[in-house]
Amino acid sequence: MPSVSNVAIGANMAASAATKARHGMNESIARLSTGIRAMYGGDAAGHSVGTIATAHGKSFATAARNIEDGMSLGQMQESVLLEIANLAQRMRELGIAIDNAEILDANQEAALDAEVNLIGDTIESLVDNTQFNGHAILTNSATEFAIAYDHKNANTTAVGANTAIARTDTIAAAAGADTSADTILGSVAAALGNVAADLTALKAHQGAAAATSANLAAAGARLLDTDFALETASLTKNAILNQAALAMTAQANQAQSAILAVLQ
Repeated sequence: MPSVSNVAIGANMAASAATKARHGMNESIARLSTGIRAMYGGDAAGHSVGTIATAHGKSFATAARNIEDGMSLGQMQESVLLEIANLAQRMRELGIAIDNAEILDANQEAALDAEVNLIGDTIESLVDNTQFNGHAILTNSATEFAIAYDHKNANTTAVGANTAIARTDTIAAAAGADTSADTILGSVAAALGNVAADLTALKAHQGAAAATSANLAAAGARLLDTDFALETASLTKNAILNQAALAMTAQANQAQSAILAVLQ
């Protein structure tokens, strides 16, 4: 004789399956709508690693911008040094011209002195007043700037070292100006070489930082970003399972009600 139970076993099992399918749908919907693969605890370890990789990647991108600023500073130094070289060349010409003083009158000598004096003041003004974000980029003494090229502040490279230009605002006469000009040109030549070396180093650091940032961003994306094809398939599967489970719940409840026929 068959036993009769007042517990709808089939309905309970179908309801449990529907609940599981509904959770699967919610997970897929959350991951598809946010683009985050680890939603609903999908991959806690991967999410942690991916977050760190993404943070480091963004930091390297900022470091690349830091380096670009350093390169802009170096290019400013280079431009000013080239202008100083042009002025020093003119000063040297005037120093040679005054050597012909025996056939020059006082007004002509005064004009030569005045131009040399103005050139000296102009060079000194360029050195003192050319600034990058409020910082003088050339000085009369040794100076340098630490440019951060890594995702850690301690990792920096120095630029601007050995670019000092001796004071020129004391040069007032054309006599001997050629010697002063030679000193200036020598300092400018050395400074330009150092600036060129700085720019070469900065370009190398920037290339490495940019490449590192891109690769870390890719690694982080693989760990963090939703696989839309996979999650779309999962959503479709769970939607079908949820509908089927609900249908089976109805069928199980209907079958259970047939027990009443025994009582009739």
